[in-house]
Amino acid sequence: MKNLKCEAAFLERLTASQQPLYAYLNTLLCGDANVRDVLQETNIDLWQKAEEYDPEKPFLPWAYRFAYFRVLAFRKSRGTSKLVFSDELLQTIDEAYRAVPGEADERLPALTLCLQKLPPYQRHLIELRYELGCSAVEIAKRIGATAVQVGGRLYRLRRLLSDCIEKQVRQENHFTLIEENTKRNFPE
Repeated sequence: MKNLKCEAAFLERLTASQQPLYAYLNTLLCGDANVRDVLQETNIDLWQKAEEYDPEKPFLPWAYRFAYFRVLAFRKSRGTSKLVFSDELLQTIDEAYRAVPGEADERLPALTLCLQKLPPYQRHLIELRYELGCSAVEIAKRIGATAVQVGGRLYRLRRLLSDCIEKQVRQENHFTLIEENTKRNFPE
């Protein structure tokens, strides 16, 4: 890194990319229990190659390439398992993720905002399922409900969050358009 300011900016991007990178790796590794380990190895690779990153370009597609190669190395070291995607399918998934970096970049802050709007008990369900990786059965035992009830609640929460995210992104795009038009029509 050239200086402390560049290093801080890179670290901020790396930190902000952890959830999308985890989701990407989880997809490629079919939910394997070693996703966090592969993510950690990817983070080390990214940090070691930080000077090669061009801050003028989106961070996630660049980071996805490192993660992709880490997945290939992990698969090679592991041999075969019960569920393994073909190399062609892995490549297709990788290309799909890298094709829409801006969308993922703008949706993540919207998700954070939408999660903050949820009541604590609903946020707790989301945390149990997606942060701790608990199954519907495990969550049901913890909260005193049936697995079917938990599944229904999670389904409704996902729909609620999806609608909220879409609304936030549309609103942000609307404000960006107004800001751009204002700058164009009323130059300083």
